[in-house]
Amino acid sequence: MTIVYLILFCFLAYPLYSIQAAEKHRVIVIENSASISGYEVNPSLVKAMFQSALKSYTLKSSEKEAWTTFFHISPKDVIGIKINATGGTVMSTRKALVNAIAESLIEAGVPSQHIIVWDKYEDDLYNASYLPLDENSRYFVKSVIPQTGFDPKVFYVNEILGKLIWGDMLFQGLKPSPTQIKQPSDSEENVARLYEKGVPVSSLERRVSNKSFYARLVTQICSKIINVPVLSDSSNIGLNGCLASLALGMVDNTRRFQGEGVWGDPAVAEILDQPLVRKKTILHVMDALIAGFAGGPQFNPEYSVVLGTIYLSTDPVAIDSLVLPLLDSWRQNARIPPLSPCAHYIQTAEDYGLGTANRKNIQVIKSSFSP
Repeated sequence: MTIVYLILFCFLAYPLYSIQAAEKHRVIVIENSASISGYEVNPSLVKAMFQSALKSYTLKSSEKEAWTTFFHISPKDVIGIKINATGGTVMSTRKALVNAIAESLIEAGVPSQHIIVWDKYEDDLYNASYLPLDENSRYFVKSVIPQTGFDPKVFYVNEILGKLIWGDMLFQGLKPSPTQIKQPSDSEENVARLYEKGVPVSSLERRVSNKSFYARLVTQICSKIINVPVLSDSSNIGLNGCLASLALGMVDNTRRFQGEGVWGDPAVAEILDQPLVRKKTILHVMDALIAGFAGGPQFNPEYSVVLGTIYLSTDPVAIDSLVLPLLDSWRQNARIPPLSPCAHYIQTAEDYGLGTANRKNIQVIKSSFSP
């Protein structure tokens, strides 16, 4: 009788398991070549593309319904739109897309004073023309450094020691000038070695830490975060996509996670695998209107492709795993080594349950947008 019940249970449960196994991580890919002309964005077309992508992803008939019923946004929320401003005026998150998102949120009932566009460094925001703020702007623009700062109570610990620089929370000193000469005794390798051995070092040399503090914009100020990166490579992190742009933009002391031998793995995944980050990050909208596949994150016309495309999903791993082969194909044609060996953190992010990197489990909904 026991065997009969077991067989019956498996038979009844099978449809449930089949449904779960077949569940796809959806990514909306919407494109229109007319959205970009001569590296200039068509704001009205980009706005219409975003609106279409949002409604398509949420299966809602209106933007308000998409934000309020699918993403559970209310007028009380403070929405942080995390951009990537490291690419200057051309390769930073395009303002037309940011404006479209902000206006859509306002239409859904979010007060404009509850919308904060932010990135890590104030200098980058100026270089990308987000600052100074336009008089008719419908949102605030804030930097982590030096404006809003880091939360001393919330940090990520990694065994790799990093040399603290101006802007890091535990750094003590003035902002260095471009012509400031590095002190001979301030060797990062020597400091780390002495620190690990417990040897006392001078106040000048003790500028290392194994902690990375989270931005107050993430821990205290914003209740929900929309991540809007740019499709670009980076010499320090490989793919500067949804995962890396968000993770490295929300904590300090990040130089230790970048470059040869590390490439953000596993730090990128571990930084994002925090309950508060998981809870608050509701959407990823990748700006692939112009893509950079080499020399990034700065703009290099020789290594840029005009795509006129937007990727939208709640799964950052899926988006990054879809665009990485694109960049590698362009690099191959230009006889440049691929980025894939530098982007293992994408697989690690899947291992942490942050999304899926398996193309078989990603449902790509692609359309050529016509207004």
